[in-house]
Amino acid sequence: MRIRSAAVAALAMLALPPAAARADDADARQQEIDQLRQEVGKLEQRIDDLEAAKAANPGGSAGGGTGGPASWAERVRLSGSANLAYLDGGEYNTFNHGSVKLYDTRIFIDADLARDTRIGDFTAFRDAGLAFEWNIYRVGYFQNNVGDLYVDLRGMGDTDWANLQLGRFQIPFGENYLRFGRSYYTDPFIALSAPPPWFWDEGVKLWGKLLEGKASYAFSWTDGDGAINNLPNGGQQVSLKLAADPFEWLHLSVSGLRSGTIGSDTTPAFAAVWLGEMIPRAFGAGSTAQSFANGVPIPPGPNKLNGISILGGDAIFKLPDTRLWLSYGGARIDSSGGSTYDRDLIYWLAELVVQAHLVAPQLAPLYVAARASGLGTYDANRGYLFDFRDSAVGYNMRALNVYALALGYPIGDFMTLKAQYAFQRIALVHGVIGEKIKDAASNGNFFGMEVGVHF
Repeated sequence: MRIRSAAVAALAMLALPPAAARADDADARQQEIDQLRQEVGKLEQRIDDLEAAKAANPGGSAGGGTGGPASWAERVRLSGSANLAYLDGGEYNTFNHGSVKLYDTRIFIDADLARDTRIGDFTAFRDAGLAFEWNIYRVGYFQNNVGDLYVDLRGMGDTDWANLQLGRFQIPFGENYLRFGRSYYTDPFIALSAPPPWFWDEGVKLWGKLLEGKASYAFSWTDGDGAINNLPNGGQQVSLKLAADPFEWLHLSVSGLRSGTIGSDTTPAFAAVWLGEMIPRAFGAGSTAQSFANGVPIPPGPNKLNGISILGGDAIFKLPDTRLWLSYGGARIDSSGGSTYDRDLIYWLAELVVQAHLVAPQLAPLYVAARASGLGTYDANRGYLFDFRDSAVGYNMRALNVYALALGYPIGDFMTLKAQYAFQRIALVHGVIGEKIKDAASNGNFFGMEVGVHF
């Protein structure tokens, strides 16, 4: 080949000294040229092998990436997490039996689909990937369903501010959702999630970074119904998160969400966003307990919700070996049954995590975490169900406040031991009668231990 001959000639010229060579150096130069010819031959063979592999796999990654029959092994990654917990509480507590259970277990598959995909000289996107999450256990309940399942197109137009996800993903609201799914192991606590919003839904998400990473945004448009591939009323849900990192030690974000009509005359509403372990739904659904409002019993509300609105803000202070997270927001649940079933909610959180070696170097890598959080109407006349596991209390909670202390000890990079004690306080609305409801709302303290692994 002309190119290969030219390469050999060039290498031979590089082997010649600028001055005339002496006769006794001729053999040495010839040996160098022979060695260079051998190296060029090896390179030529490598090129031939790669071209043959590409021809054998013409359906390989478009726009770049590695081809070849074995390339999938280089482009697919398997990971997961599993948490085994012992939880014990009082007689009327959610964890009153004191049992060991699989608390959270997930499997993840990530695939690199394409890189540097172009249309002519224009970069369509820098890379494309597939993310899949198999949600096996969550809060001790067997799920066996899909968490994340989306195609991710990054660097659209060769920019940092345009990235697109298509499929099922975590709704980008606030900071709480970042601790679910593949990042579950980063939560310093064991049980009872923080109250700010989170959950998965199907749709599209557009996100990106601006100002050299100092600012970011995430916008989502999803179907707005909690069930997968189920949209009985055609309502949509939109969310927008704006974040800023003005300093390395400070992260700020503000988020908003609005959903359309959820549920129908025959199908109870079940939203596609959670507040802690509470889902906005048809008033009275999921509980047989008598509901009270304004001091008197009321019947269950209609199946349909006219909409949900949530607005909140977060601040995270990342100081040396210390992390402080503050969160506050409000939610409005509009029922088709009118003001009797409409609810205005408030959520709040203050969480501090400190590395114990600040007290004594011998305590590393132990950490200590404290969290105070609450979710409620904080209205003595109007209640809701703020934890689906407390169905015996029903829609009679005006507040669910939790104060927790946790210790964690990472063992290597992939395992953590945790212990937690929590004091839980349920405040009931005015006028509740019935010892069963009152007993279920009492004695909410619990203790837990957990071993968690991830890979």
